[in-house]
Amino acid sequence: MIKTAERLQTASEYYFSKKLDEVRKLNSQGLDVINLGIGSPDLAPSEETLKATAEGLQDKKNHGYSPYRSSPALRKAMAAWYGKTFNVTLNPESEVLPLLGSKEGILYTALAFVNPGDRILIPDPGYPAYRSVTEMIGAIPEFFNLTAENKWLPNLNELRHKDLSRCKLMFVNYPHMPSGASADRRVFNELVAFAQEKNVLLCHDNPYS
Repeated sequence: MIKTAERLQTASEYYFSKKLDEVRKLNSQGLDVINLGIGSPDLAPSEETLKATAEGLQDKKNHGYSPYRSSPALRKAMAAWYGKTFNVTLNPESEVLPLLGSKEGILYTALAFVNPGDRILIPDPGYPAYRSVTEMIGAIPEFFNLTAENKWLPNLNELRHKDLSRCKLMFVNYPHMPSGASADRRVFNELVAFAQEKNVLLCHDNPYS
């Protein structure tokens, strides 16, 4: 058999996949386990959404391959929502890319900017996909601790005393998973200044906005 790629030596089953399997096994034993492990929506879509979906299925032009960057209408709607929510203007042609989920964007960002042997700053605690992607592409995780005493925010003064010369990318995530902590404009201004000072790409993973 052909030998597998070396990157598989660091790849493991997704954390939440293992946890959900444990929950299923416990439930099958008669235990009523409340799952707090993954933010799966538990509310049905609106009637308007369901109706539009059903009508879209009847349109024959919707049964081919989708465009590589999704539809112009969807990108324009995303840019409009972003402008209304964050007061930021985005070009839907060059600054909006619909994804299947956060993990896809995390992987693409790391692949585009990080080489094997480079380091990626990862919050601890934080989303397990940051570490998984880092190890998958042959980079080295550089963890920074988040604590309740510091309101689950990065201690940038502590980070400034570390050797970050090989760090290319820094992941942050607010509202934070798993603590739920939020960050205000002051925090983001400090993060941007830190990233510019250290020449690190700052990636804000923002699925809970």
